[in-house]
Amino acid sequence: MSEGWMEVLRRINLNHLTAFSAVVDCGSFRAAASRLYISQSALSVQIRQLEDVIGVQLLQRNTRSVSLTAEGARLSEVFERSGVELARVITQLKDEGRLRVGAILIAVLPSLAATYMSALLPVFRASYPGITVRMRDIDSRRAYEQVGQGAVDLGVLSQSPRAAGVPFLPLFQEELMAVVPAAYVELGGLDTVGIWDLAHYPMLLNPHGVDLRDQLEEIFQQEGFVAEAAQELTGTSSLVALVSSGMGVTVLPQSSLHGLDLRRCRLLEFRPASFRTIGLASPPGRTLSPAAAAFRDFMVAHAATVSLAGLTDARSAGAGPGS
Repeated sequence: MSEGWMEVLRRINLNHLTAFSAVVDCGSFRAAASRLYISQSALSVQIRQLEDVIGVQLLQRNTRSVSLTAEGARLSEVFERSGVELARVITQLKDEGRLRVGAILIAVLPSLAATYMSALLPVFRASYPGITVRMRDIDSRRAYEQVGQGAVDLGVLSQSPRAAGVPFLPLFQEELMAVVPAAYVELGGLDTVGIWDLAHYPMLLNPHGVDLRDQLEEIFQQEGFVAEAAQELTGTSSLVALVSSGMGVTVLPQSSLHGLDLRRCRLLEFRPASFRTIGLASPPGRTLSPAAAAFRDFMVAHAATVSLAGLTDARSAGAGPGS
């Protein structure tokens, strides 16, 4: 095609194509005009204008019937296929705009997927039953990469230096807690521990590149200590299992402790008081879909309320005094 398709189609009135298709489908101008709620004369004008723009006769008319010319048959066949697909897409977009249907993919930190999101998603689904939310639980480094690349619609993440250039909407903060073995009798009388107390024990930490590890290293450095890891593990449950076995101590967000077996651990307040900020990361330079925008607004309205329940559950889960 020597001309671009947009240049060709901009000369065609979609109403004229719809009128042509109605005549073909109904087999008469009278029935087609009735279907389109226009007069027969107006319909005849639209067909004539379409034929004039294209430059060929599309319909054979007589007093009793209407039939397609060979050229009209070619146009009818193509427009029927494209018209059905165009109508389907437009209807789908309208439904998405009205939040009747939609699908979004969310990158979520594993600790948040198991706590806040598990509490929030049923509420969101009840409010928007037509919107499907799929979660992808991955570490913070990969999550920010996928948000930045637009591979996911949103990220429910902790704020990070990796958020530079990635829009981040804070939702709430959660406190970091020291998790120590209940068998460490020398810590038995304490409700609060500082970096000095923890530095005497093997530190169980996330690997480098995980936001929490970077945050803890910065906190330790500000207090004149180096956060050296005796063990580096990504999974919170693995870190807690090592603490339960007396292998060392760790510092974790409260939400990550929810639902874990903490009977052989004690949860202590960590000083200096430290928090991680949880929020929504969105792909830079891209407008959110109606479904993603609805999810964002829902999170802003509900996330802080749900977080309070999560904090209470985690703080009360530990064993022994000061838990």
